[in-house]
Amino acid sequence: MELAKREDCTGCGACLEICPKKAISYRDDHEGFPTPVIDSGKCVECGLCQKVCPVFAPPEKTGIKAAYAAQLSDDPETLKESTSGGVFTALAREILRRGGIVFGCVWNESYEAVIVSAENEEELKPMHGSKYVWSSTNGSFPKVKQALEEGREVLFTGLPCQGAGLKNYLRKEYPNLCILVFFCGGAPSPLAFKEYLKTITKDVPSEKLDFKFRDKEKYGTGVHISYQGKKERIHQSYVGNPYFFSYHTKVFHRPCCYHCRYRYETRYEDLTMGDYWGLGEFHKEPDFHAGVSALLVNTPKGEEMLEAVRDHLELIPTKPEYIAKHNNLTIGNAVKTFNPPPFRDAFIEKMKKSGWKAAERRYLIINKTRIKLTVKRKLPKKTQELIRKLLSR
Repeated sequence: MELAKREDCTGCGACLEICPKKAISYRDDHEGFPTPVIDSGKCVECGLCQKVCPVFAPPEKTGIKAAYAAQLSDDPETLKESTSGGVFTALAREILRRGGIVFGCVWNESYEAVIVSAENEEELKPMHGSKYVWSSTNGSFPKVKQALEEGREVLFTGLPCQGAGLKNYLRKEYPNLCILVFFCGGAPSPLAFKEYLKTITKDVPSEKLDFKFRDKEKYGTGVHISYQGKKERIHQSYVGNPYFFSYHTKVFHRPCCYHCRYRYETRYEDLTMGDYWGLGEFHKEPDFHAGVSALLVNTPKGEEMLEAVRDHLELIPTKPEYIAKHNNLTIGNAVKTFNPPPFRDAFIEKMKKSGWKAAERRYLIINKTRIKLTVKRKLPKKTQELIRKLLSR
């Protein structure tokens, strides 16, 4: 039986979970991405793996029904801990109020991003905050199905490809399921993140690191990493932090991310959420610095869920094309793909052979894009112009 090609596979796990003979397992490929493989000795050619694979069988899609700028309005502390506007918390609390269960991404003890379940407010807290690395669905699909079959309300949150995998795995519609996915800029290699973490855990063990990709405490909403250093907490911009800069320039994304099929205005999920970058171009309120979400409502279930939490949110109607201008959303019929940096393969091989620091020194320190961004942020305009001329030669 043939699985999706490596360059198309997202690693959602639907094929692994559906296989009745447990003939499919994950193995890390040469870039550190868990990838499904088949044990031909166990496979009975039933074809279920292809039937649930979103590559072979894309889920049925719908259009965007409504778009909003959204911000949690009645819990400033939770808004502070949220990456953007706190919409996830409002929805998750509603599901818990109904006696339901929430699935979302957390860091495990090894700083691996995995999807787990939450059945109370305390278990929701680790789901706050972005994790800019490929995440594992971690056996969550059968647990979602069990809860649904028991009649419980379920909120599943994850990457668009993971939500598609779940929808296919279930193989039928459940009125008690709400799928919420994020505008995704790509899923970097877990191996790369692990190698990067080695460089900052020499003096501070991982259990005390308290690593945050999007810390609002010092600068408000934005793209600032923070973690506990030896003597004080370290705060870095996405340009100053080498891993975050690598993420934004798509150095080691999963191969499928460069031609992602889930960034378009035709949606399959109930709700789509992310940061509302560029909000100020179109709306004066709410306060962007506190964090504001861009929210797409795509299905009747999405409409019902939003109506249930409306009193907890400040909502401003907006347009999908406004959201698309600065976010990972493409409006219209054009197909959008990205070319990986020319040094992508060499960076990964250098990192595997000599470690993160060696790859960083070779490919990221003397990097024109990074130098230009650093210059723009820190130097006087005349000095910026001089350096631009030197870089353009």
